[in-house]
Amino acid sequence: MEKILPTPQRDPIPLRQWLLLGLGLLIASTYLFPVYWMVVSALKTAGEVNAATPTLFPHEPTLAAFRWIFERENVGRYLANSFLIAGGATTLTLLLATGSAYALSRVRSIWMDAVLVGVMLSQVLPPPLLVTPMFVILRQLDLVNTYSAVILATTSKTLPFAVIMLRTTFAQIPIEIEEAARVDGCSRLMAFLRVTLPLARVGYIVVGSLVFLQAYGEFVYPVSLMNKQSMQPATVGLYGFVGADYSDWGNAMAFATVMVLPVLIIFVALQKRIVSGLTSGALK
Repeated sequence: MEKILPTPQRDPIPLRQWLLLGLGLLIASTYLFPVYWMVVSALKTAGEVNAATPTLFPHEPTLAAFRWIFERENVGRYLANSFLIAGGATTLTLLLATGSAYALSRVRSIWMDAVLVGVMLSQVLPPPLLVTPMFVILRQLDLVNTYSAVILATTSKTLPFAVIMLRTTFAQIPIEIEEAARVDGCSRLMAFLRVTLPLARVGYIVVGSLVFLQAYGEFVYPVSLMNKQSMQPATVGLYGFVGADYSDWGNAMAFATVMVLPVLIIFVALQKRIVSGLTSGALK
């Protein structure tokens, strides 16, 4: 006669884990509620958006605001400008940060430590403080009202962050691997390109994603260095819905929803790599 084994009993979940789960859900809801409110407001009618008593759910959902921004506001052009500026700033940032980060991770001296401190301190300066001297310099170079001006200015903001993050990535790669490649006949440059860079690809994905998100959401430099509407990014286009005497909140929320969608897609697609990269850098 076949013996029936008893079904294993699972231990009950401790109360502490339930409390931590509830706390986590509360914190996540607090952060995600503005996103929910933005999407819900974009689906409401103009009367419901401006009603004295706000509603958590749209009574008569409509896509009129989304049709408006695509037909009248040309949101596609704003998004294309945002991707052009963010993509250019990300590419230039990674190119410039690579050499600096590699040198800071491999050369050990008091001067390199001083440079690293200077790079960290450069992040303290806010863009509104730097935009005036940048405008003067770029005007002398005849670059005002060009994509290049905004890309260069945005790169100056994202470069210190990229240098610090990539330095941590290169520091995690043992120098013995490069030395072994040089013994096999590679020059220092070839060892860096063929050995170090492939091993640092996860760090580049993390840094590139975060730099792109920073550049994508930049507002001060585009609004200060470009006055041509056809060249402005989505952040400046969104600003046009809010004025001193009138605010078009329904269309503004639809515009913001379309603008935020690429950011959410990038984060969801790369969230595991971003979290693992940031965690490994913190534990180094």
